[in-house]
Amino acid sequence: MFRNSVRSFSVAVPRSNKSPRFVTTLKEASKPALEKSRPITKPIGLESPVLLNHKLGDTYSLTNIKQELFSSEAKERRQKKLDYEIRHSPFYETKSFRNTNGKIFTPPISFFKKDKALYFPDFISSTLDGQSRSLYEILADKVSIVRLYSTVSGEQCSHSYFKVDGKDYAQGDYGVFEENHPQSQIIDINIPQNWMKGFLLGLSKSNIKKTISPQRHNKYFILPDHIFQYSLREKLMCDNMCSGYIYLLDHNGKLRWATSGYANDEELALMWKCVRGLEKELSSLKD
Repeated sequence: MFRNSVRSFSVAVPRSNKSPRFVTTLKEASKPALEKSRPITKPIGLESPVLLNHKLGDTYSLTNIKQELFSSEAKERRQKKLDYEIRHSPFYETKSFRNTNGKIFTPPISFFKKDKALYFPDFISSTLDGQSRSLYEILADKVSIVRLYSTVSGEQCSHSYFKVDGKDYAQGDYGVFEENHPQSQIIDINIPQNWMKGFLLGLSKSNIKKTISPQRHNKYFILPDHIFQYSLREKLMCDNMCSGYIYLLDHNGKLRWATSGYANDEELALMWKCVRGLEKELSSLKD
């Protein structure tokens, strides 16, 4: 008697080389803190000038809410933001700050050529005088020394670059700065870490006004955290909120030089040498 046998065939299912998302998230969480500063060896910034918001309250496009909330691209953005927040925990940022003395990156040896330089983003936000302004509105015909910070330690880091020859250009001696550098200006971008700190900062405006020259009130921006997105911080290398950052911008909004952390004598001299070089370049354009 013959028995019919049926041979079963298995179908091989190709395995995906892509790791599960949670594996990537775990990798982000386990990254060690910075041990040393990252050098800037090429221009940083954006390929073209970008306006981050059209009004102060903008957070995302209202033209297609469903697309913003439920699309695969939106989910991927949210996951990347989560990865960023996990990686940039308070412990990670504090330890990185301590390991590098706030020097998250070291500056280039000179300012970038204007045809090679990339752009700093534009935005609209309130200034210390209560007005709502665009950053690019006040860049025209000036070399802009931009201070960017979110914390007291970051403010102190960036402040150290304005203590020159016994003078404090950022506070009591701004008039001396204007005399020595009539083609330049100092711009503050204070980015509170969350809405509560932003609310408290708004309440303390009157105290901030007392510490800086009235000529600087319309150049002191308080920019909500949600406008200055994490992906932008990574491109500008200002993704450690404990530190402070200096960016030299030309009149077109191009980012020509940058540094971070506390100033040492060498970097202090280098920054002001770059400022004078950019002022000379601006003068040649006006002739």
